[in-house]
Amino acid sequence: MQKIKNINYILICTLLLFIFKWIFSYIFFKDDISLKIIFDTPGDGYFYYVYTEALSNFTFNKSFDAEIENLRNIPTPFYAVLFPAILFKIFGNYSILFLEFIFIFLFLFIISKIFKRLNFSNSSCILLAIFLFFIPSLLNIFKVDSLPYLISLTDIYSLRFPRPLIVNIFFYLFILFIFSTDKDKLFTKKSITLIAMILIFSLSSFYYFFILEILTLTFFIFYKFKLEEIFNYKNFKNFIFLVITFSFLSIPFIYFISSSEPNYMERMYVINLTIEKKMILINYLISKLFSLKSLLLIFIIAILNIYANRSKINNYEKINILFFLFISSLISPFFFILISNQTGLNYHFTNLIVICAFLYLFIFSLSFLKEKIVLRFKLDYFNYICILLIICIYNFDLYKKFNNKYQNEDYVFYREGFKNITNLIKDNKDVSLLTFDPRLMVWAILNKVEEIKPISGQLVPKTHLMIENDLIDTFKFLKLDHLNFSKFFENQLSSWRINNQNTKLFFWGRYSASKLQTYKNSNDFSIDELNIINKTSPLNVQSIAIPINEMNRLKRKFQTSKINEQFKPNLIFLNRNNFFDNISPQNILECKKISNKKIIVYSKLDNNSKC
Repeated sequence: MQKIKNINYILICTLLLFIFKWIFSYIFFKDDISLKIIFDTPGDGYFYYVYTEALSNFTFNKSFDAEIENLRNIPTPFYAVLFPAILFKIFGNYSILFLEFIFIFLFLFIISKIFKRLNFSNSSCILLAIFLFFIPSLLNIFKVDSLPYLISLTDIYSLRFPRPLIVNIFFYLFILFIFSTDKDKLFTKKSITLIAMILIFSLSSFYYFFILEILTLTFFIFYKFKLEEIFNYKNFKNFIFLVITFSFLSIPFIYFISSSEPNYMERMYVINLTIEKKMILINYLISKLFSLKSLLLIFIIAILNIYANRSKINNYEKINILFFLFISSLISPFFFILISNQTGLNYHFTNLIVICAFLYLFIFSLSFLKEKIVLRFKLDYFNYICILLIICIYNFDLYKKFNNKYQNEDYVFYREGFKNITNLIKDNKDVSLLTFDPRLMVWAILNKVEEIKPISGQLVPKTHLMIENDLIDTFKFLKLDHLNFSKFFENQLSSWRINNQNTKLFFWGRYSASKLQTYKNSNDFSIDELNIINKTSPLNVQSIAIPINEMNRLKRKFQTSKINEQFKPNLIFLNRNNFFDNISPQNILECKKISNKKIIVYSKLDNNSKC
């Protein structure tokens, strides 16, 4: 009865955390669900809806170009988008709403279960789960979510798709598993099947979690069992069963990795690790590990853990598991770099160190206070008041964010123009779309537009050369010259990195530039660019810079390329900026024109229309 009651409380809290975001969206913006999931999805999460659409239709190699067929596959994170793909197939764009509700509930349910294993009251468990859910919003409210270390805590959980919304659930399931599994139940087929599923889900979705979980599980097994127990016949047989189960569940992951386009993998920041690059990364990580801040953090957590074991404070065995988790987070990047021949966004490893440290300190503090402070009254009513207060603050913050968007004239004009062109697309078949807008690219894919050019290098498994050709075709069609082309991709310097959003949109990690690597290991940059590159952390491969000789190659290719007579889009959507503001309709096609302060649209969908 109490379990049902707790589930009902969690369902109510889930509804209150979920529903107001969409109520505010409908109050402030009169657009349909297909636009809302693009504009109201946190961060760049809308990009990853393309994987969901691909899996729902089993079409992993679409080019969105009638001239190009037989591409290799997009490396789909199979288990991260499997359930979303099923929902998308059934409910279409509304599936995103179902996803948010389901996974907010799962997060609150799993976290409350974790705290229940720590012997907290039912109301306290729900409160603590909601507090962890609230942490990213709390950091944002106090404007500290971009500060070093604190920025990592924004990944504890959020509604960004698919991570943390879905992927982090696998991680918290792992913690719940090792908190809940008794020694005599660890090697049962049920437990082995469950842990195999958690591990492969993590591997195919976010391998940083997988490495962390494998190391933590190893520590946990040696903590719980003697060597002779681990290697006895029965347990060894079950271990073989684990390997077989894991291998079987790995088939989709192996398929997508082996069949994926190598150029696409490069754009997703996958880097081949030479011995030299391994040494660069390891030396950098060692220097960070032995910094004063890191050593102080490790020392504090080590002392607290010694104290917990000597005094045997409440939950000390669970605290030991969290200590293993923290130690594993320190080891994970070194372990992965040593065994792997490739790597990617290594800063995720360091973010996990911060998250694991926070979880340890948070749970240790709660356990310590629970034991040392004797409370003489029931806290249920107080807990429920706190729950309600957090939910109110969370939703008030959401309201402010929507209101700020609504008060932003440029944003409103852009969103209104976006709505107009999507309405135009819905009313017509056989659309051939030209746009540089990433939101419209994603919307078009989700809404069955078959011709999109140019298109982001993250959305299609095209080769680099194909994307180059698409961009050249587009610029020539728009009657822009090689100077416009090079300016479009010129390196842009900031205080801590080099970046250009246009280069990133189409080529992503191809031109990654840091201490770890540059494009073809080139040093052909300006002095200012080289200074920034040499200061850029090898973990931050998202710094992007095109070498001078590579830019010259692209300009020469542009100048020598002929106009593609087959490229004839019938719908053009351009954001008003220095590039596109001066383009006249007569220079493009006879069209009817939709425009405002932020966008301009040229359409030939109606042959009778004129500009």
